[in-house]
Amino acid sequence: MAESHSEQPSADLERKLLHGLHLEWTSARDCNGDPGILSLLPPLFSLNNARGTLAHWNVNRREISFSRHFILHHPWDAVREVLLHEMAHQAAYELFHAREEPPHGPGFRKACALLGANPKASGTYPTLRERLVAGHASPEETLSRRIEKLFALAKSSNPHESEAALAKAQALMEKHRIDTPEAAEPQDGYTTLFLGHPALRHHREFYALANLLTEHYFVRCVWAMACVVDKGKMGRVLEVSGARSHVLTAEYVYTFILDFIDRTWTELQKERGQKLGRLRKSDYAEGVVAGFSQKLGTEKVKRPTTLLPEVVKDPVLDAYIEQRYPRLATRSRRVRRVDTELIGRGREAGRRMTIRPGLNEKRAPKGALLTD
Repeated sequence: MAESHSEQPSADLERKLLHGLHLEWTSARDCNGDPGILSLLPPLFSLNNARGTLAHWNVNRREISFSRHFILHHPWDAVREVLLHEMAHQAAYELFHAREEPPHGPGFRKACALLGANPKASGTYPTLRERLVAGHASPEETLSRRIEKLFALAKSSNPHESEAALAKAQALMEKHRIDTPEAAEPQDGYTTLFLGHPALRHHREFYALANLLTEHYFVRCVWAMACVVDKGKMGRVLEVSGARSHVLTAEYVYTFILDFIDRTWTELQKERGQKLGRLRKSDYAEGVVAGFSQKLGTEKVKRPTTLLPEVVKDPVLDAYIEQRYPRLATRSRRVRRVDTELIGRGREAGRRMTIRPGLNEKRAPKGALLTD
């Protein structure tokens, strides 16, 4: 949620938040294939003024209570992570009769496995974004810093140096994947993050951008169900999953490209002396993404073949995705009429685009937008 809300939300905002928690809980249950999870009944939801804990499952009240401070000051993906943790506590008590067990005993761990919940996401445990920024999931921290240095070189005014730095960063990621296969790492070395916000509909360029990240940045992108709190409905959000350094890189590239699209689109409209509609912006934006993807592909071909496996497989990430999205399906999208001239202008701009530095700069828990 936005950080501008007061500590005591309005009655309308509190109602929307509680309804959002209920919708997320129901979605997590209904999308689960386990008969026991499907049999769970919704609990009550409430907000409290606690600061020392993120949320709490009260077995006697059948209630999941969230800290107002937490839910108002952290993005929805962090809230949902904690919700699944508390839902696992509920399942442990109501399905696996874990009353006599420790709070995080065998029944709870079994429920976490069924729900894809993080067993640590409670109490004073750092939230999702805080862990990413602070480096709590740090096996790939060294790689992330090396990539950051290469991105820093991309600010060179010499276009050849900039492109070379970008190519080296990509090659380093590929080399890392070959030299230290992710298959040897446990699933808890992976994380999932929202890119953007949940919405009832998304423009075409966001789908193209998801494909670019999956193809070039060693992550998996999935359009997942998520609550659009302001609308009181379930929508979709782009979720990116992978090793921490790869997810951070993908998030940075995603935000940078969208910022680049907004800036160059404004310049293009000024050049034309007219304002163009939102559909035409999507034409241009798709062109930018396609042009940049083509540039990355060209750089990949130029690199030594010893660094380029034909197929980069990650069985642990595959297992992580399968557990997190047990009913994953592929959907086709309707073809729309487009402005080919704007797509061409976008491709040209995308081929010229160079990612600038800033990968590991300190950010607020919600993630800061790039500024020029």
